[in-house]
Amino acid sequence: GSWPAREVEVRWWELREKKEMVYHSIVPARFLSLTAHLVATIMIFWAREPNVLSCVPVSAGVESDQYRTKDTQLLVALSLAVACTAVELVGLISGLSMFTGLPTLFSIAAHVSAAIGSAVFVIDEWACDSYWYILGLCSIVPCFVELLTIIATLKCKIFI
Repeated sequence: GSWPAREVEVRWWELREKKEMVYHSIVPARFLSLTAHLVATIMIFWAREPNVLSCVPVSAGVESDQYRTKDTQLLVALSLAVACTAVELVGLISGLSMFTGLPTLFSIAAHVSAAIGSAVFVIDEWACDSYWYILGLCSIVPCFVELLTIIATLKCKIFI
């Protein structure tokens, strides 16, 4: 009679160990994806001239008003990306959103996509206006989810 009960107990323990292994690997994965996105964004700061030039007409040079306007717009987008990534890093490092399941997986997917998209943005010299799509989908949405997670975590800690 005790054989099936022991087998179920062992399986339960194995599931618990697997869950702990997932938690131990998901936090570093999230940190690495956030860091990769931050590095890619900083890379764009340093190498943004070809992307800005692809946004302005060929006749407009580096000294034109169109170039300065597009460069300023790209700088604003990059600054927002850094700010959103910083919010997520603070939430992760403070532990407020460290072990949340679905938001963490969403953050990893978004920031890996952002890092890859940002690298392709620089390498293929995409037009600077296309970075706003990367910003919206891969920085602002995860930052909003992070803020909701932080608020929910703080609310639960206050009332528990």
